[in-house]
Amino acid sequence: MDTQPLAVIGVAALVLAGGVGFVLADTGGTAAESPDRPTATNATVSVSADATVERAPDEATVTVAAVGRGETAAAARNNLSGDADAIRDALEGEGATVTSARFTVSPEYEYSESGRELVGYVAVHTVEAETGAVDSVGSLVDTAVDNGADRVEGISYSLSGDTRAGAREEALTTAMEQARGDATTLAASEDRSVGDAVTIQTSDGGQPVVRAESAAADAGGETDVSPEPVTVEVSVQVTYELA
Repeated sequence: MDTQPLAVIGVAALVLAGGVGFVLADTGGTAAESPDRPTATNATVSVSADATVERAPDEATVTVAAVGRGETAAAARNNLSGDADAIRDALEGEGATVTSARFTVSPEYEYSESGRELVGYVAVHTVEAETGAVDSVGSLVDTAVDNGADRVEGISYSLSGDTRAGAREEALTTAMEQARGDATTLAASEDRSVGDAVTIQTSDGGQPVVRAESAAADAGGETDVSPEPVTVEVSVQVTYELA
């Protein structure tokens, strides 16, 4: 009986271990080097890795508001605790940059089992300011309060473009080192070695630090705010050739 050789059409294995995903694949066969160890011209291993880098924030955004209430919308507007222009001028006098100012008037209701009842109107004049002097945030809050703001809507910390770019570069380097290390370990388990990267994909993450404050300091007081580090996160998905 005649015997025909079998064509090698490819082998792929997907393994998940320790939260790291990888694929070890042979695509397209060649003649065997030895009876015990076949090779493939397009053998690859695919891995993913994450890295996180922390940096002290070098930008901050402070949002404050003056609030007024009254039986009518006009009365609420007239009862505002401060003027947005005065708050803006005071914040800019402290070196901050005012990026937006918003004014809203809305009805205010009391709710009961019988329904809701209109009790008046509330006017809110919001001012948002940015600063690169992160240590001055508490002073900005106090300045705003002294000039008519009576509510802190929020304080957020972030990174400038140059600082974020440097942190991202460090995170990418770490992630790529981890990816090659994982690929080397996986390849060695199959008695192979890792070659050049064939494809690389990246994605970014990380969020600014946000502090929501329910109330500002009393006029003439001193507010102390300590920011936490800002994180920069990256993920890489890399496919390497196998030798």
